[in-house]
Amino acid sequence: MRRAGLLGCMLVLAAPGATFASSKPAPESKSNAGTSSSKTAERTDVHGSSAPAKQTSAPKSSADTSSGKAAEQAEARSAPRFVWPSLRVLEQVNASEVMEAGGVPVVLRAVVVKDHAQELVQRFADAFRAGGLHVPPGNEQPQLASGAAMLTGVDMYRGLTYTVIIQPQEGGITLVYLGEANHALRREPSAEGDVATLPPGAHQVLHVNDEGSRTMSFLVPMSASDVDAFYAQVLSRDGWRRMDGETSVYTRGGEELRLVHEPAEGGLRSVVLVHRGRTRAAQGAAAPVP
Repeated sequence: MRRAGLLGCMLVLAAPGATFASSKPAPESKSNAGTSSSKTAERTDVHGSSAPAKQTSAPKSSADTSSGKAAEQAEARSAPRFVWPSLRVLEQVNASEVMEAGGVPVVLRAVVVKDHAQELVQRFADAFRAGGLHVPPGNEQPQLASGAAMLTGVDMYRGLTYTVIIQPQEGGITLVYLGEANHALRREPSAEGDVATLPPGAHQVLHVNDEGSRTMSFLVPMSASDVDAFYAQVLSRDGWRRMDGETSVYTRGGEELRLVHEPAEGGLRSVVLVHRGRTRAAQGAAAPVP
């Protein structure tokens, strides 16, 4: 679940537009602003009859509107950035890491906390709103198939997204993933960075670059045996050899490539390929990464 949680968090964080295209919450109207203008004002003319009063104020020009929006955006950007709420941390599972997911810089960390999952969902929702983030409604919040709760808040003006994944554990404790993504610095991923050849029909492709390793995940309309057969052929062609006693681990020189896949919704297959370079693979053999 920990690897799936990280990939799930990165998939949401790096999704193109990640809720930026969703409707921006409309600014709240002032208590009495517009009340008089929404009603038809009446005046008495020289004959004593009532007639609609002419508007005395000229409509705002497009320049005025643009200037107002620019001032609003500048004020929003100058406001303090969102800060994660304090948690009762029992264990730091993964220290903060900066990586690239789908061309988007992402910071991730995972902690085990002494708080119940149900309480945390509400606490993070409240913290997102209090921090000025846009929180899409529940039906627009993606969820993991594992049943873990996932919640995303969006800083519409800075191009930032904040995602939390909340996974209940035994004993009333909770595993929490905290992720931040900067979409303003996104760059288009290059196919040259693919870990391995993609099978026909692969979509929702996500590339994650970490120090010493690269991960590629995607969905594909293939069966488990078809995925295995496809990669056995293309990896062999590219000089990879299956490791003795392993069915999903390949090596090439000092490199290692691990293939993992599982059923996904709609009859699709969720596939993950993890490539570890020479240095990381050698270090991993002596000191496994937790």
